Amino acid sequence: MGRVAAVLAMTAMAASCADAMLARFELDHPAMGAMFRVVLYAETEAAATEAAHAAFGRIDALDAALSDYREDSELLRVCRDAVGCSVPVSEDLWRVLVRARQVSELSGGAFDVSVGPVVRLWRQARMFKEMPDPQRLDDARCLVGYRLVDLDTERRRVRLLQRGVRLDLGGIAKGYAVDEALRLLSDSGLARALV
Repeated sequence: MGRVAAVLAMTAMAASCADAMLARFELDHPAMGAMFRVVLYAETEAAATEAAHAAFGRIDALDAALSDYREDSELLRVCRDAVGCSVPVSEDLWRVLVRARQVSELSGGAFDVSVGPVVRLWRQARMFKEMPDPQRLDDARCLVGYRLVDLDTERRRVRLLQRGVRLDLGGIAKGYAVDEALRLLSDSGLARALV
């Protein structure tokens, strides 16, 4: 028992010495309508900055693909082109849509990325400082339902089953971006990080 305790103590001391050579760095970056902050421990400022910029680059790429604000995003292309016919999607969009479907099923539809038509009306209401027209809100609600989004798991394709369905990944895309940024930092050898 004494040998095990000694080995554990030596391992803890070695880890403490290695940690002592690391410094804490924080970097911020605006994306996805929010401020992302990376806190990490690295040996040099240059290593920290390089890793954080790579993480921010990954977040920016995901923002470009998953945004419902950017008319050129992959997400809005799917909303335009996938009505009644299936379209191929990237691995990132596929992962987010599959996970969104799982959460929708687990929550009995309380979480639903097809909420885009309703969100759009409320964004306009906020901008014009007027409540949405009740009839337009009712019409928009008829276009919401995660079952209106068909996921072809064999071919990684998406089809929208009704015209007017619009996807909004605001409730899941940022979390996916954080996970991807952390994965990238870990793969770079910087396991002590927070995004």
